[in-house]
Amino acid sequence: MTGIGLSLGFLSLTTNIVIFRLAFFLIGLSAGIYLPSAVATISSLFEPHLWGRAFSVHELAPNLAFLSAPLYIALLLPHLSWQRLVQIPIGFLLAAVVLYSIVGRDVRKKPSKPDLRLYRELFYQRDFQLMVILFSMGITSTLGIYSILPTYLVSVHGFTEHQANLLVSASRIPTLGAALASGFFADYFGHRRAIGLVLFCSGFMTILLAQDRHLLHLAIWLQPVLAVCFFPAAFALLSRIGPAESRGITVSLTMPLAFVIGGGIMPAIITRMADYGLFSRAIVIVGFLIIAGSFLVILIDDQQADILR
Repeated sequence: MTGIGLSLGFLSLTTNIVIFRLAFFLIGLSAGIYLPSAVATISSLFEPHLWGRAFSVHELAPNLAFLSAPLYIALLLPHLSWQRLVQIPIGFLLAAVVLYSIVGRDVRKKPSKPDLRLYRELFYQRDFQLMVILFSMGITSTLGIYSILPTYLVSVHGFTEHQANLLVSASRIPTLGAALASGFFADYFGHRRAIGLVLFCSGFMTILLAQDRHLLHLAIWLQPVLAVCFFPAAFALLSRIGPAESRGITVSLTMPLAFVIGGGIMPAIITRMADYGLFSRAIVIVGFLIIAGSFLVILIDDQQADILR
């Protein structure tokens, strides 16, 4: 978090495009360290039967960011410069650093040091490969769809930019409760079952986004609510792969690959097809891919997921 704060400060002090890119690289580099450490810490501090609930609380943060970030910009940008908007979060980041250093708890088991052999062995594990695909579909159903939805509403369904942005932002409000409730659901019914059900339902709702206006409005509200329920169960399942000491390494390999696919390649494919007038068809195809991912979870090794029903 300190690195993110310093990188944001660096970003706010420059207008040079080269330094601008360097600042964004440093932000990504600093932020990338967080998630593996967070997953390893949460899975170490809580018992396995509580992982779904623990990760659901953690997942309130990104869902709150989806909602608060656009509002933060919309409310303050007319009154403050973009540099000031970048600088304001630095104070909150540094306050969080101080607070965590005082009351935070570290993992009980020391994580493994980086080891190329361990990376190679993990990369060729079937369960790891399946988790990369599952997370790719989960990220596609959340970040991927979120990133192209306003453009889709404007270009295909005739919404104004204001209407599209307001509707997409408002549809993220119920995701806060859904993310929290999904952890209890996953712990009760089993993480693999929860992942399969969530991917199937969110894929179906993604397909409905390409239908007429009546179904479209329903899907805009229900698709994100279902999609965010993927992550508490998925992080709990991911934490079962390999020994406890290598959880950070597992996450550090899984998430970048999944983000590249779900948050980068899939939206790029959708928008590329949109250039040829196939926007709706692209969304339908993506919906079927997400549904297909729901059946892959049954291939996860039972012994690796012995607490997962």
